[in-house]
Amino acid sequence: MPTDLAVNLYDALRERGLIAQSTLDEGAIRALLDAEGNGIGPVPTYIGFDPTADSLHVGSLVPIMALAWLQRCGHRPIVLVGGGTGLVGDPSGKSAARNMLGLDDIARNAEAIRGQLAGFLSFDESADPGGTGAVMVNNADWLADLKWVDVLRDVGARLSVNRMLSMESVKGRIDSDSGISYLEFSYMIMQAYDFVHLRRTHGCRLQMGGQDQWGNIVMGIELGRKMDDAELAGLTLPLVTKSDGTKFGKSEGGNVWLSAKRTSVYDFYQFWRNTQDADVARYLKFFTFLPVEEIDALTVEGGVALNAAKERLAVEVTGRVHGVQAAQRALDDSRKAFSAAADVTGDAIPHSSITADELAGLDVRDLLVRSGLAGSKGEAKKLIAGGGVRIGEAKVTDIAAKLTVDDATDGYLLLRAGKKRMHRFDLGEG
Repeated sequence: MPTDLAVNLYDALRERGLIAQSTLDEGAIRALLDAEGNGIGPVPTYIGFDPTADSLHVGSLVPIMALAWLQRCGHRPIVLVGGGTGLVGDPSGKSAARNMLGLDDIARNAEAIRGQLAGFLSFDESADPGGTGAVMVNNADWLADLKWVDVLRDVGARLSVNRMLSMESVKGRIDSDSGISYLEFSYMIMQAYDFVHLRRTHGCRLQMGGQDQWGNIVMGIELGRKMDDAELAGLTLPLVTKSDGTKFGKSEGGNVWLSAKRTSVYDFYQFWRNTQDADVARYLKFFTFLPVEEIDALTVEGGVALNAAKERLAVEVTGRVHGVQAAQRALDDSRKAFSAAADVTGDAIPHSSITADELAGLDVRDLLVRSGLAGSKGEAKKLIAGGGVRIGEAKVTDIAAKLTVDDATDGYLLLRAGKKRMHRFDLGEG
């Protein structure tokens, strides 16, 4: 990965709108992040990721980009997968407790996540103290072996319950109908101890995370000061929003994942290509490494020029996650699919096989669910009732419509939901 020691990480993140809060004043955090002039060299910095699924989703891209910029600016990224804390669950931003996975499942998920991060970070498990190679750690390796009495004596005695109860993430859950379990309440103790452990074992000085992690980060800093008299720091990143108020990272089919098995490359590309005009410049700064001057030039004119900027955004992010060739195929297939002479035969278009026997008499609602264009028959019904479903270019108006083999042309059936979402069913024998 390229490194530019001439750029201070704080300045790089601030220029792109990627700083929300810091536990240090601006002068102090800039001094700490001066890799050449801070007197300590590369600053090991960690961000935690939830390993309860075998893929991250686009909501994780801001912290991933922060770690990538950290490395480019001459510091060491520490990727912490919460194998231990993932067994408990962070109440921050949650309205209910999560399902818990076993250690074997979490280990498999962590390995998949490492592969996804490799497109952004250069890993070096040797962890040369003076180097910038990223390392991945799993907090199950130290949390799982802690003894209950030791935790109470060494950690619990140094943290204030009053302070923990004052945190918004905890208050919100306490006031809810489901409340908060003691298990979840313990999460912030475990994350605070992570910071202490990483300082002791990796020289970690800084923790970064989303704005919703502010309370957990502050607890870790406080614990480090009380246990080891250590000076630690925290930096939070903005939570991404959409200009229309809807939630970022969601499509009609649910979460947009980094794994092509969960979200196809084409759908991933289309998620970025369909960015609203008001969000394009901000997302280019958040999710690409393009210079700010180039981003400003791409987006200053607005209007038709924004379509080119959206394509650039989609190509840059898709290329980083899935590879340059896959991004180019998605770009080519997208242009073909929405051209005047639409060609939807490309491999990047979401597609699957269906036999003639399966197709004959099949309810359109079932086909929408099978394609992933609708999450349920109820959602499919709403799409049809809203006039958003087409077979080829023919609008489906009957909610209970049944399909026939004649609905397939040239060996395939093209199902559309809205203007930009589609799925091609290739007709096979049977």
